[in-house]
Amino acid sequence: RQKLEEQFLKGTPLATLMGFSEFYHNRYFVDGHVLIPRPETEYMVDLLVNEFKGKAQRILDVGTGSGVILLSLLNAGVGKNGVGVDISDEALRVAKINTQRLRLKHKATLIKSDRLTQVEGLFDLIVSNPPYIKASSHRNLVHNSVDKHEPHTALYLPDDYYVLWFEDFFQEVRSHLSGTFMMEGHELELDEQALM
Repeated sequence: RQKLEEQFLKGTPLATLMGFSEFYHNRYFVDGHVLIPRPETEYMVDLLVNEFKGKAQRILDVGTGSGVILLSLLNAGVGKNGVGVDISDEALRVAKINTQRLRLKHKATLIKSDRLTQVEGLFDLIVSNPPYIKASSHRNLVHNSVDKHEPHTALYLPDDYYVLWFEDFFQEVRSHLSGTFMMEGHELELDEQALM
């Protein structure tokens, strides 16, 4: 107990210390290899549930991390099945644990993939919480605890690769989309991304 208190006082997020985070009516396993789910992500899931419950057949979550977006949508009746992709083996391990805990193995498939390179077929709904913080120019806007304790591959993109990364990403999304795409983004970059 004292060790946990010391780690918390040093800035380790409570969810990481406890090994779980509450998100959209369920408890999810989290560790230092995945982002801790944020309220704005929960808001996005709620929008998607209200709009697409019972309407989407197949959904894709790009950069699934702990799986909270994909699994929350499937659990709420959005999509008969879904695919979650991530470049991180450790993140996919966490997502697999959450898939088993929520008894969604029959609906959710997890794939190691850099963006959509290993993805096949079309999806009615594609969602993503990609890395959207510029590693140099926006890093000072990130809370020290987040920078220190959450995975940088899920947070940051190099400044000089940022625009190209999203251009490639959006092109990949277009080639697999038969319906709606929604993603989280940085408020300072949304105008530019909307033009891509």
